[in-house]
Amino acid sequence: MTHSVAASGRIPATPEAAFAFLADLANHWRLIDRWTEIVSLDEGGRAAAVRLRGPLGVRRLARTRVLDADAPHLLVGEARVGRATVGRVYWTLVPDGAATVVELRAEVVAAGRLDRTLLALGGRRWLRRRFADALARLAAEMAAAPRVTMSAWSRPPSPAPSP
Repeated sequence: MTHSVAASGRIPATPEAAFAFLADLANHWRLIDRWTEIVSLDEGGRAAAVRLRGPLGVRRLARTRVLDADAPHLLVGEARVGRATVGRVYWTLVPDGAATVVELRAEVVAAGRLDRTLLALGGRRWLRRRFADALARLAAEMAAAPRVTMSAWSRPPSPAPSP
């Protein structure tokens, strides 16, 4: 089962600046709306727990993590909801003059019964609106002289603890 949801927008920043912002999940709180809450973030900024609130009181907890990155063009993540639902999230950044076209796309790789039902009953439209809103917020952040951190991608990994 593979279904996708996508939105795209033009961001007033270079791919490098937009990628630097997106690569650190600690910056993502600036992209969320009232339907989404970042519950926790790991120390490296590469994994988070995100609570989604939908219409009619629907609540889902997604455990997200960065899987891969090809700076400054692609950031790939995974979201797991419950035991059966897995999605892949792709942020694709393409230069467009002094700006960047950013596509945010999610693919549903596997879905449990509840999540299949939610997607069929309007969840895809709901996600598309959340994505469009996130891209509008990203554009606003980049236009307001981005305060970017690259902490998750510039720090060397922590050494393993000594026995």
